[in-house]
Amino acid sequence: MSIVVTGGHVITMDPGLGDLPGGAVLIEDDRITAVARDAAEFAGVDAEVVDAGGGFVLPGMVDSHRHTWMSLMRAVSADMSLPQFLASTFYGTGSILRAEDLRTAAEVGALEAIDAGVTTIMDCCDCVNTPAHADAAVDGLTAAGIRAVYAYGMQAYDFQPPGFAVHEDRLKDARRLRAGALASDSGLVRMGMLLSDFGTVPFADTAAEIRLARDLGLVISSHTAAATTSILLKGLRELDDHGLLLPGHVHIHCPALSEQEWKLLARTGAKVTIAPETEMQMGMGFPPFRAAMEAGIAPAVSTDIVCVGSGDLFAQMRLGLQFQRSLDNARVHATGTMPFSIELSTRDALAWGTVNGADTLGMGGQIGSLTPGKKADVIVVKPRLGWVPSSHPVGSVVLQSGSADVDTVIIDGVPRKRDGRLLDVDVPALSARARASLERIRRDSAALPHHGPEAIAGWFAQAERQATAHFGAAYA
Repeated sequence: MSIVVTGGHVITMDPGLGDLPGGAVLIEDDRITAVARDAAEFAGVDAEVVDAGGGFVLPGMVDSHRHTWMSLMRAVSADMSLPQFLASTFYGTGSILRAEDLRTAAEVGALEAIDAGVTTIMDCCDCVNTPAHADAAVDGLTAAGIRAVYAYGMQAYDFQPPGFAVHEDRLKDARRLRAGALASDSGLVRMGMLLSDFGTVPFADTAAEIRLARDLGLVISSHTAAATTSILLKGLRELDDHGLLLPGHVHIHCPALSEQEWKLLARTGAKVTIAPETEMQMGMGFPPFRAAMEAGIAPAVSTDIVCVGSGDLFAQMRLGLQFQRSLDNARVHATGTMPFSIELSTRDALAWGTVNGADTLGMGGQIGSLTPGKKADVIVVKPRLGWVPSSHPVGSVVLQSGSADVDTVIIDGVPRKRDGRLLDVDVPALSARARASLERIRRDSAALPHHGPEAIAGWFAQAERQATAHFGAAYA
């Protein structure tokens, strides 16, 4: 199967190729085989033509941290702090989700990503309540046709009846999935691991998770330093002292890291992905784009959860960029003058969601740019009201685009969206399944205990004390 994407402004994100106004991209089977400055170079090729006229041709975007298991509960936590969210949506709703709910949620979440021009996600699946939950989530991702790292979650909820009697049972199930459905890394869905939140489980359990992920050859990820002023989600020194901070470990959020901890991550070859919307809302701290860059780490950007904010990666790039620009400008203001230039560019932000995201997931050699030989993950963004052509294409993509402007999405050489519509998706049937799951979730959630601010503060304080004990046990 051959496809030529032509007529648009091609933004390759490849430093050797640059931008090609009026360029063209040739796709053969699952690969990008050529990029040309003029579509006439492909005149003799027998290929389907995708007309990108008036639009921008881009590499498929990479969302390096997304929880599809919460994709049915839209905006339920829109006015919650991090402790409120953990006490209700996370530990509460997570304890009642069934495997069939996860199957539907994963498919809905993945299709929402595709619709927004995201061709690859790391699906951080905390909610593995039983082995069937893991299988169902993988089935949902596969049905959607997205490229994904399925990060098998080690977090435990109070699901009844329990799917795992002890922590070792969860490790065994991860081995089962790696030996079975996700044995290969060559398919669209490959396996990773999302560690238990640091401090919430004994240090020995965290160590066992990391060693297993290393032995299975998995991308390791964790929610790291996501609570400014708190010891929770930290313990990096303890992990490093035991040789457990491995190269390629994806650290999510990170606003609470000290300068020494940033140096520690850089020294151990860490990757970082930032979710600006949830970090700012929930009181996690300031999105640490500048801190990551100053440490020598190229940050990625992610949507996190649609139970809080937008599942549109354009929105996250825009929010993160403008917030970091405001902080940079404030530094200049503090010297008594005005900023006379803007250092952080829209192309930097676009890199967060493309090449940096690909590198963060260990897939930089396969996706993230329109480079011949890479996988054919290509999108076309056409301004919905394209009455006037853009004077700054990258600026228009990052600051003026959204899901509604995504015209075409191609994943692994297969069109998944054309002319602004998802292909081969029975939307009414999927919507009916999603609504049925949500209705049951709402009904069962009503029976869960509801905690006030004082109770949540006490629970959080107890969790911090527990984390102190768990980190201390590293030296027992």
